[in-house]
Amino acid sequence: MLIIKDISHLKLYLKAYRDKGYSIGYIPTMGALHQGHAKLIKQSRDHNQKTVISTFVNEKQFNKKEDFNNYPRNKGKDYDFCDLHNVDVIFEPSSEEIYPDNKSKLINTYFQNILCDQFRPGHFDGVITVLNKLFSIIEVNKVYFGQKDFQQLKIVEKFIEEKFPNLQLVPVSTERQEEGIAYSSRNENLSKKQLQEFINFHNSVIQFTKSFDRQTQIKEANTLAKNFITNLVDQEFDYFEFRNANSLEIEGKISEARLFYAIYKGQTRLIDNIEA
Repeated sequence: MLIIKDISHLKLYLKAYRDKGYSIGYIPTMGALHQGHAKLIKQSRDHNQKTVISTFVNEKQFNKKEDFNNYPRNKGKDYDFCDLHNVDVIFEPSSEEIYPDNKSKLINTYFQNILCDQFRPGHFDGVITVLNKLFSIIEVNKVYFGQKDFQQLKIVEKFIEEKFPNLQLVPVSTERQEEGIAYSSRNENLSKKQLQEFINFHNSVIQFTKSFDRQTQIKEANTLAKNFITNLVDQEFDYFEFRNANSLEIEGKISEARLFYAIYKGQTRLIDNIEA
């Protein structure tokens, strides 16, 4: 396994294998790797002869400086994780490498003012800004994203279609813990009590989503969703609603929908989505 920190070195490495006709898969992350990332790595290794992962913590997608400063960083643990899962290259650039002028920032125009974009203004601007840089540097065949951050997945899908038409986006289903919740670095911030409360909440949401007739309209389902969270004591949400899984609009039948939520446990914001 190689750890590469500079763009020129990475480009030379990848070109050598592209010239040999190798298929190369790429997984953009911000480190703090867990079993959800392991699933992405496995998919890439199954599809490609080389797998690259980046661990750049992108300040431009954080709404608060303190969140960026508090983001978990453990390079040694991430190195061991990648080595265990047979990653070929870790790309670990500095901010100066990615943003030499520190001025460039793209504006996201996809799926705006809903879900996370409504509550984290500028977040997805930062996401597509860094991906624009990384996709230009890491010229690969396929890129892998999990479905847990579903709105991000849809935004990246549109962005790639418009800006990088030769790059194939591979969506990967959410990897879940035995208790049903998605793997996330944020789970580590929860106390035992908060974690159990979150597990109980998530499993109750699963049962709620299964209670609908498949022909129920999404708008009608959202009325019941509001009632569902109203009955929960001392729970804070940014959103809890069904949306069409293709358009992310509140339209169509429940059979075409996912339920999206962002809930707080203490200061920790947790998101997920469940296929209805």
